[in-house]
Amino acid sequence: MTPEIHTPNPLRYIAFVYGAALPDHNREWVRHTLTCDTWVVRHLIRGQLALVPVYAILLAIPGPLGLRCATVLLGVFVVLFYNVVYMRQNRARRLQRSGLDPNLENPRVLARRERVRAAYEQLHPHAG
Repeated sequence: MTPEIHTPNPLRYIAFVYGAALPDHNREWVRHTLTCDTWVVRHLIRGQLALVPVYAILLAIPGPLGLRCATVLLGVFVVLFYNVVYMRQNRARRLQRSGLDPNLENPRVLARRERVRAAYEQLHPHAG
């Protein structure tokens, strides 16, 4: 039986975007959102959501529209770069903050990794 997943309310989700831990009843949602097949996309979107207020301020600064948009675009690329570079560390920290194993992985990825390891050991029995 699969545990019931309780999605956080919008305010708690915003807090989660900024790194806050969610209550225990949202633990399965955290597990799902950080280990599902789309966790990378979700992580990158969360990273951009955290800077929406900064992007709004950059767009509100007086000056040519093209320059303001270019500044926001530069911010998007910088945030994207850092989100990609520190993706695994951020995921482990979020899992740990929610009381889950920081090394938790997608079950399908683990199964595929085990199949590859078994196939390798079958082809190379004396390796390792």
